[in-house]
Amino acid sequence: MSTDRRILVVPLLLTLAACARDAPPDKELTEGALPDKPPEAFASPVANSGTVQDGWLASFNEPVLEKLVAEALEKNRDLAAARFRLDQAAAQARQAGADLMPQVGYAVGASTGGTGSANTNQMGAGLTLSWELDVWGRLSSAQQAAQNEFASRAADLEFARQSLAAQVAKGWFLCIQADEQERIAVAYADLQKRNVELTALREQNGRSTAYDSALARATLATSQDSVRKARSGRERATRSLELMLGRYPRAELTPSAALPKVPGPPPAGMPSQLLERRPDLVAATRRVAAAFNQVESAKAARLPRLSITANGGMSSQEFQNLSLDDVFWNIAGNLVGPIFDGGRLKEQVVIETAKQNEALALFGSAALKAFREVEEALAEDARLIERVNLTETAAREQGEAERLATLRYDAGAIDQLALILVQSRTLDARLAALAMKVERLSNRVDLHLALGGSFAAPPPTPEDALPASKIVPAPAR
Repeated sequence: MSTDRRILVVPLLLTLAACARDAPPDKELTEGALPDKPPEAFASPVANSGTVQDGWLASFNEPVLEKLVAEALEKNRDLAAARFRLDQAAAQARQAGADLMPQVGYAVGASTGGTGSANTNQMGAGLTLSWELDVWGRLSSAQQAAQNEFASRAADLEFARQSLAAQVAKGWFLCIQADEQERIAVAYADLQKRNVELTALREQNGRSTAYDSALARATLATSQDSVRKARSGRERATRSLELMLGRYPRAELTPSAALPKVPGPPPAGMPSQLLERRPDLVAATRRVAAAFNQVESAKAARLPRLSITANGGMSSQEFQNLSLDDVFWNIAGNLVGPIFDGGRLKEQVVIETAKQNEALALFGSAALKAFREVEEALAEDARLIERVNLTETAAREQGEAERLATLRYDAGAIDQLALILVQSRTLDARLAALAMKVERLSNRVDLHLALGGSFAAPPPTPEDALPASKIVPAPAR
């Protein structure tokens, strides 16, 4: 083929190479992943169909907690590893695109040889070029698969960030709970110590038996063990939180004196919106798209490959004598295709198709689990409201009973042993109410995570930073 004809063929080949098949929209890619279409609203009667809001962390009005989350996002080692995995995926996506570009190299060499007394020297330099034209979309499909894999890793990283913020929040609540539990355990042990002293006096006066004294001492030992158990629990909770923050786990973090209040119920949006909002589901969708492109690449691999190779340079027996008269060049087109490979390429299509179906099934599974997490968190929030009210009522009424028992003790109507019993029940009621508050706070965090709303508020737009008089209205359409 003449040089002119080769030049005329190149634009046609480039046009064919641009016809690589793009992945269909996400809704078509994931069609059939769910057995049923998501309902218009969540089943829980307490679900608010308003738009899911970002910035849930600030709704707890806990500045210390917000600082701890920021620290964890900066210093948590697991999150840092996830960032580096994203860097790897980005480089792999760029690397996949390199196959679409011409590959250019150079060579410089020298050789010598001869027979008898005659020697021959040869020196030269040249450039080589090779370019596979992506006529059937094999390379572009592989590139798109790598780009979708990068997008899935980016969504995974975002979900890891949101999960870390949720874990820090729940860890903070547990630290506050563990600190209060230790104080209650110490107060309970002090009561039992007084009980032992009173029982011993009653035994001396003949108003109780050795059995009562032994029982009181056993109860004291159990309560003292509970103090140590509560202290261990506080230290474990603190070390776990410090570990999330990237700190050395010294158990030195000081929690707040009280738990934050639970904010009002957040809007839950629609179930179908969850598929587009939750980062882990976005990641699953991107993996389906990546698998689709791998199938397309495998199919195109069964078709002929068209490539252009060219090389040129100059050579001479002496390097200083190199001139344009020594220039050589060559350009060639190659069409290479499989004839018989034992079914390897055919089975690769089967393998990639199975991987696509696997990714689709995993997306469906992840979506159903996401729906379940939202439904459970919504239903549990309604139940926990009732349980918190009941335990707080019990603690409040038990506190009133303790107040009345103290008055009766001061009036001589009951002895100190009866008062200690009432005081012990008050501490038990406080523990139960505390546990319910923490459970409801943790469930609220789980609900925010399940809904896919970010813990951070979106950054202000340029218009938000301007005075109202400076905002330029959008042109009418």
